[in-house]
Amino acid sequence: MLTTTEIHSKEFKRSFRGYDVDEVNDFLDQIIRDYDLIIREKMELEQQVEELQAELERVMEGESMYANSQQQPPVQEVPVQQTPSRFAADNAMQSLQPTAAALTSMEQSIHKSIRVAQEVADEVRLNAKKEAELIVQEAEKNADRIINEALTKARAIHTELLDLKQKSTIYRTRFRTLVQSHLDILENSDWNALEEIEEGLDEHDKQLEELSEVGDHQDYMIDNTLPTIQHDFNDEDALVMDEVAVSYMEEEEEPRRELRRTSRKLKKKAMF
Repeated sequence: MLTTTEIHSKEFKRSFRGYDVDEVNDFLDQIIRDYDLIIREKMELEQQVEELQAELERVMEGESMYANSQQQPPVQEVPVQQTPSRFAADNAMQSLQPTAAALTSMEQSIHKSIRVAQEVADEVRLNAKKEAELIVQEAEKNADRIINEALTKARAIHTELLDLKQKSTIYRTRFRTLVQSHLDILENSDWNALEEIEEGLDEHDKQLEELSEVGDHQDYMIDNTLPTIQHDFNDEDALVMDEVAVSYMEEEEEPRRELRRTSRKLKKKAMF
């Protein structure tokens, strides 16, 4: 049989979708109060029954002794009258019967309430367990999804990093090669030769300019003296003079063109 202490100390697991905790606790408190009252009444009634039973036994003992003390022949049965003590005991037993019946009914009701409370507690515990399992499963799914997404992003970042490292290595190699090629060009002996040729071209340009100035002066002199001597030459002589002038100009430009072609060739060779 449960005690009030056991009912009071009974604990139930909580859940998100179970019964209201405050209502269950209030109901259990009411059960404890009623159960405690019934236990006290039962103990009092049991004590009264024990007292009446003891008194009844004493009365029965006295009647037995009184019957044995009588030595009359059994001619006819004489109805035995109840003594006042036995009559009081019978009345007490009869008065206690309704109380005992009510006590038994109340005890059954209390046991039924306790069973209902236990069923409610079991249901609350079962619902809490199911809810906890669902929460754990959902948390595990979310954890797996988050871990997979993190791994995918980490792999993508690692791949991108390797690609950037490879591109950086290629770029540095190409840049180093380009710088080295320019250094080789600067240290190439052809570059010095090219500078000498350019200096020679500059000197030759100066000479050509001087010759051009002399030629311009000669043309000026020819133009001024031509009318005075024109009557001394015929058409054939004039044609010969024109051819000589053109040949002179071509001979003057040819060294310049040759030097410039040579300079371009040397520059291309130095670059590649």
